Amino acid sequence: MRDYFADDLLLIMPTPHSPGVRLSGEVVSTHRGPLALALTDQTQTDDRDRAQADEILIDLTGVRYLANSGLETLVAFAVHLQPPQCLVVRATPQLDLHDRITARGWDRIETLRLEEDSGA
Repeated sequence: MRDYFADDLLLIMPTPHSPGVRLSGEVVSTHRGPLALALTDQTQTDDRDRAQADEILIDLTGVRYLANSGLETLVAFAVHLQPPQCLVVRATPQLDLHDRITARGWDRIETLRLEEDSGA
């Protein structure tokens, strides 16, 4: 994966010990491309352990705002994974992802899993 993406609102970094990325800041519609690229890189790496991992983590615990377009990008990525792979979305309750995902029926997507973190 590319080492990182950064602009005035968002920082995207690879997670150090597992396939995935960690985001900090605010995710707006202009971040759809960099976010999709960062996630795709996690499934197309030369490192066999990362390429074969069943779980790809997206850590949103450092995100203050997630636009619907960013959430849609995550869901689109998850839909294209083949089980047993899945996208694990770790977020704080402040992003209200559980209700946002459930309201759209995305909670039934087998390759998408939400983990809420207290942010402590």
